[in-house]
Amino acid sequence: MQPLFWIYFPEARPILAKAEVFNRFNSASRMTYDDFFWKRMFTSYIYKVDNQYYRKISEYATGLDSMLESERIKEELLNFEQQLWEY
Repeated sequence: MQPLFWIYFPEARPILAKAEVFNRFNSASRMTYDDFFWKRMFTSYIYKVDNQYYRKISEYATGLDSMLESERIKEELLNFEQQLWEY
């Protein structure tokens, strides 16, 4: 699999804020795509990270090692985000 295109989120936000998403777990809750993305109610996986060699994870790790590297990067991102909100 490979990405087909990229969308710059700040430019797409006005459009996403107008389109509603159906929440199959709670039909009484009204939500827009903007809410959906900000609340991170989607699943995803990390396949590439910005590095000095501009390589995908699959180019330097395979199998279980690539999954562990992906989880390490995800944990690093979550820790960075948490540190932004500390006082």
